[in-house]
Amino acid sequence: MYEGVHHMTNPLFNPISRRAFSGLFPALLALGLTGCGSGATSGGGNASSPASARTITHDLGETVVNGTPKRIVSTSVVLTGTLLALDAPVVGSGASKPGAEGFDDVGFFSHWSATAKERGVKALYANSKLDIEAVTAEKPDLIIIASTGGDSTKDDYDSLSRIAPTVAINYNSESWQTVTRKVADVTGTQARAEELTNTFNSRVTELKAAMGGVPTEAVQAIVYTPSNGLSFAKPGGPHDEIFSALGFKLAEAPASSGEEGANRKDFVFATVEQSVQALTSETLLLVSGDDKTVEQLKADSNYNTTQTVSSGKLVPLGISSFKLDYYSALAMAETLAAAYSG
Repeated sequence: MYEGVHHMTNPLFNPISRRAFSGLFPALLALGLTGCGSGATSGGGNASSPASARTITHDLGETVVNGTPKRIVSTSVVLTGTLLALDAPVVGSGASKPGAEGFDDVGFFSHWSATAKERGVKALYANSKLDIEAVTAEKPDLIIIASTGGDSTKDDYDSLSRIAPTVAINYNSESWQTVTRKVADVTGTQARAEELTNTFNSRVTELKAAMGGVPTEAVQAIVYTPSNGLSFAKPGGPHDEIFSALGFKLAEAPASSGEEGANRKDFVFATVEQSVQALTSETLLLVSGDDKTVEQLKADSNYNTTQTVSSGKLVPLGISSFKLDYYSALAMAETLAAAYSG
C-alpha cells in the first residue's frame, strides 16, 4: 500500500456520456469512446525533477506523487499504449474484449500488444470490468485511470486512491501529443515525450516529401457506422493535425445530430440522412477502416449511390486509427502516405 496519498474530489466533474460510435466494432463500443471536456492535467512543483514530490491537478481532484514511479497500473486500455510508448514502468493494465477486432487474445490493442508482452505487462481483467483485487495484487506505486470513455474507472477513484496515488487523464478529443505530455508529467517521462514528438514530426516530414498526387480540394474523413449514420472528423481536431501535416485540407464537418458531438473537438455524429447529404468530397478517408470497410461501404445502399462512395477515392487508414497514441498515429500517417506514394 502506498502511504501519504492525498486527493480531493472535484464536485464540478460531469458524468461521462455513454453515447457510443454505434456500429463501430464491438470492443470500441464497449469502451464507449465518446465524451468530451478539457480535463487538462498539470503538474505542480518541479516537473523537471521527477524525484521530487509533485501535486497533479486532474479531472477528479489533486494527487500527490512522490518520487519516480516504479510500478504503474493502468485501468485504461486506451492510455496503456501511451505509457508503453513513454517507456514508463507499467506492470499491469485493464483490457477490453479479448479477440475483438483491433484487439489481441487478452483484450490489448493489437498495435501495441507485442510491446506489452515483451515487457511482461499483465492483463488484470477483461471487458473493461475493473478488478480491484487484481490491481492491489500488483502493488502499484501509481495508478493511471481515464476520466472519460468506457474504460474509465472514475467511479472507483476513491477505492483506487487507497491503493496508490491515482491520476485521471482525459484522452477524448485531445491530440496524441497532448495526452502523451499529460501522462509524461505524471510519470516523470517528459524527455521521452519530447523525443516521441520529435521522432513523429521528423517521420511525417519524410513521408510528406515522398508523397505525390495529394488532392488540392478538401477531403472528408469518417468513421463508418452502418445504419447509424457516419461520424465526421472535424478540422483542427486530433486526426486533422496529421492530415494537415501531410498536406491534406479537411472539409468542414456537418452539424452534429446531438449536443455531445457538437461539443467534441474530434468528431461530430450525423444521422444517415445527414451523412448522405454531407458526403460531397472526391476523397474519403476511412478512420478505423481497412479494405473490408471499403467493401462494406460500397455495398451499403444508404451510401453507394453518392458520388463520393460510388466513384470517389476511398482510403482506409487502418483499424487502429480511431484512438490515437504514438503507435497508432504513426501507423495512420504511414498508411495515408502510402496511398499517395510519389
